[in-house]
Parts: sequence; structure tokens; C-alpha cells
Amino acid sequence: MENKGTKWGWIIFWLIIFWPVGLYLLVKKLATDQSALMSGKTSKLPVVGWGLIAFGVMGFFVEFSDTPDASGLMLGLAFVIGGVLLLLKVSKTKKTAVKYKKYIDTVVNQNIRSIDNIASIVGLPYDVVAKDLQDMIDTGYLKDAYIHQSNREIILKQQETATYTQETYTDQTAPQTKAARCPGCGANNVVIVGQVSECEYCSTPISA
Repeated sequence: MENKGTKWGWIIFWLIIFWPVGLYLLVKKLATDQSALMSGKTSKLPVVGWGLIAFGVMGFFVEFSDTPDASGLMLGLAFVIGGVLLLLKVSKTKKTAVKYKKYIDTVVNQNIRSIDNIASIVGLPYDVVAKDLQDMIDTGYLKDAYIHQSNREIILKQQETATYTQETYTDQTAPQTKAARCPGCGANNVVIVGQVSECEYCSTPISA
């Protein structure tokens, strides 16, 4: 397994102690760890965001209950800003994950490569879909893929996708494999039975 970067515990720790560092680590992790976006592990972060906002608001009340101090007001404002930025980032992350999962299901599982057809399925304009797919290629969600502009389609190196089935192969000369759906992005993968593999699209661990 490859290094997944900063652990979630450290990210949450820094968000609470000093949110600019925590927010930087969060953005970096989401940019470099595909499974972080797809796994839903960001679901607990809104609690931290609302906590930062609540702490900042309480700071305002404390300051105004006595003689207001500029440094105290600025600190309270900083906590509120940090909480709002964290909530906005988490909201954007969830929307991106939903969109990417739909693209992966359409392109990988349903084997639809025409960008015009993909755009029709997801209900977005062609230019938006083409840009989203290129972003997924650039960030490693669709490895070894490219967009054929003149044919208006996306080309994957793996021309044959796995079929989701419980059937296993019984060739005794090679490791047994089976098709398994990734619990993160939902893509169909062929994995070795008895081993923990990584999804080839989002790097989420898959047990078979």
C-alpha cells in the first residue's frame, strides 16, 4: 500500500489547535489521496467546523460582556472564519465525490465512453463533463486514460472492465481472482481472493 499522507487524527488535531495548518493539511490530503475523497471519512469534519464557529462566537460574547479587546475579537473572528472555510471545503468535497462516483459508474461500470452520452446521463453540458473527466485523469482517478477530442470520447487503457459477479476463477496455476465493487468509488475491480487490494481508480482498500 502506498503512503496516504497525513493521518486524519493529525488533521483534526491541527484544525482544532491551529486551523490554518489543519485546513492546509486537509486540502493537501484530498488532492493527493484519492480514497480520502471517496471514502466518506470527511463526514466527521463538519463537527469540527461547527465547533470552531461556536468557539469563536463564544469568544465574541466573552469580549462584549467585558471591555472589548481588539486581539480577542480578532481571535474569535479567526475561529469563525476557520469554521466557515472548513464547512465550505467539506461541502465541496462531498459534491465532488458524488459527481466523480457517477462518472466512474458511467465510464467504468457501464462502459460508456461517448462524452455526449455521459453528459446526457449526468445532466451536464458537454464542456463541463469534458473538463471534469480531464480533471479526473489529471488527479489519477482515471489512470492511463485520455480524451479523444475529435471523436468526443474518453479512452481508457483498460478496454475491458470487470463484471460484478461472485464467480471466481478456478485455475490452480494462478491466484484465484474475483470481481469486487470498490466500497469507495463503486468501480468494479478484479482482485485476488484472500488479499487486500487497492481500487485501481481511487486506491481504496478492497478485501476479497
